[in-house]
Amino acid sequence: MSTTPDKLVERYLEHLEVELDDLPRDRRREIVDEIAGHIVEARAGLEHETEADVRNILEALGDPADIAADARERFEVEAPTATPYKPGWIEVGALVLLLVGALIVPIVGWFIGVALLWISGAWNVRDKLIGTLFVPGGLGLSLFLLVSAGGGGSSTICGDPDPKTGGYPFNCSETGSSTSFTHVLTFALVIAVVVTPIVTTAYLGYRLRRQPAAATA
Repeated sequence: MSTTPDKLVERYLEHLEVELDDLPRDRRREIVDEIAGHIVEARAGLEHETEADVRNILEALGDPADIAADARERFEVEAPTATPYKPGWIEVGALVLLLVGALIVPIVGWFIGVALLWISGAWNVRDKLIGTLFVPGGLGLSLFLLVSAGGGGSSTICGDPDPKTGGYPFNCSETGSSTSFTHVLTFALVIAVVVTPIVTTAYLGYRLRRQPAAATA
């Protein structure tokens, strides 16, 4: 079984090969063999090899991306240009249904949007978690909370009727009404649940435009 230092070296060389993918095969092999030779030589000089020692060796060699950039310059190979990700119906459907899916098809619509979000290759795991957790249900949940918040009312209690006059005394008191602080807090929460899904959808749209294929988070 490979030791941890061996795995570190293996991953480093694999990363280097990926970065050198646009170079001719013989040039790529030459550079990888050269770097591998440096690693073997450096490890041979260690009296008691530790994982930290190997990490230091790899850090001294530099980032594989930098090595690849130097190799392209040396062999006059142009760096590959990133191809922008072209959103399809999956991405468009995810954005629409995450925001208003629960209004189009109650409850189910939003879950379909989540499913489309996770099967798409346009977003990384962090983006998908944000799209799922902020806010579950999208504007459907916001509408439900708005209706619930507006349904609360207050009632007035004026005590028992006066036995002599049959009328109510003037010591009426209002119950069920919220304090001004509670009103403000409720209003702030309602605004938050309305704005958050809109901001989240805008964020996912921004990531869709800015990040080529971000599914490898």
